[in-house]
Amino acid sequence: MKEADMKKTYRWICLQKALGYGSRKIKEILKIYKTSEEFFKASKEEWSKCRLFTARELQKLLNFDYSIAEKIEETCDKKGYKIVTYEDDNYPSKLKGIYNPPAVLYVNGSFPKVDKELAIAIVGTRSATTYGLKTSFDFAYNLAKKGVIIISGGALGVDTSAQKGAVLAGGKVISVLGCGIDCKYLKKNDDLKKTIAKSGAVISEYEPDYPVIGRNFPIRNRIIAALSHGTLIVEAGQKSGALITANLALEQNRDLFAIPGDIRSEVSLGTNNLIKECAKPVTQVEDILEEYYLRFPDLGNKINSERLEKIVDDSDKNIDSLESQRDEIQNAENENLNISKRAKIIYNLLERDRAFVFDEIAILSGLNAADVLQGITELEVKKLIYSGPGKQYRKK
Repeated sequence: MKEADMKKTYRWICLQKALGYGSRKIKEILKIYKTSEEFFKASKEEWSKCRLFTARELQKLLNFDYSIAEKIEETCDKKGYKIVTYEDDNYPSKLKGIYNPPAVLYVNGSFPKVDKELAIAIVGTRSATTYGLKTSFDFAYNLAKKGVIIISGGALGVDTSAQKGAVLAGGKVISVLGCGIDCKYLKKNDDLKKTIAKSGAVISEYEPDYPVIGRNFPIRNRIIAALSHGTLIVEAGQKSGALITANLALEQNRDLFAIPGDIRSEVSLGTNNLIKECAKPVTQVEDILEEYYLRFPDLGNKINSERLEKIVDDSDKNIDSLESQRDEIQNAENENLNISKRAKIIYNLLERDRAFVFDEIAILSGLNAADVLQGITELEVKKLIYSGPGKQYRKK
């Protein structure tokens, strides 16, 4: 294929495949050549003279099989995925400004306008506690209700819980994968990814069928941090991958927030250390939003209006105080209940003035789907809960 006839998409796929994912050389090329087209029209001698590439990279560039790019494009066209290159107008400027931006992004859905709207990343450990799952869910839910775009990595634990909270609030979500969009990684989240793509986007710098490779997830984290105005770490151990995202957020001059955790818990060691060193501790959504009133005046006006109407979300109360009050009520109620342990767990998290959907109960309870179903059935038989349309449940 002649360089003059080559599609822009093919040029960028070639660069990404030849130089590797997360390469800093993407921006270096455009400091020397104005466009990818100008670069590919240059001779091999010119490429060598710029002293930007290793011998192996030069060989990959010169011998790239463009039928690979063609097949990738055909797959994306067939499945309705968009291919966004570094030179496209809809490539986020926030991402373009980092040290090593991706040459190509594969997008399933509609990319929310992260350059114009407030976006907050919520990340944390895969081995989250019930406290971590509930906190990530609640913060994502309430931030999304304010119009904030929620960004996360799609892993189990904190990431998945946050995404479900934002989806339930009807918010926009960006799920940044460390593998291809079609990869069978976390098959149990397939329905969630489809839901996210309806109002937000599932994105990856890896082509759709790219497999799971462990080293790619830390590389992926730079995209999560870059697309966000601030990153919230919910739970993270001393060696958690979420701490990589936290460090990247600081390197990219983004805000960093952390949820205080139990000082005795392994999954709180990383977050508590971040608070001691550099992160703003947050216990309510307002602690995050107050940083952005000047940059996003509409958001500030909306919040002030809600204050005047005295509408207060659960997440705007101190978490420890809220849980303490709830525990006292639950202990009193449990004394007279003759139900199984799983039913008691579900009953304790339900409320009288708000309905919970099935998936939300599963996340917050930490129970598997079968136990949740059996527990709900038991509570219905004993007439302790109301069941509404769409599998919604609340206490009587």
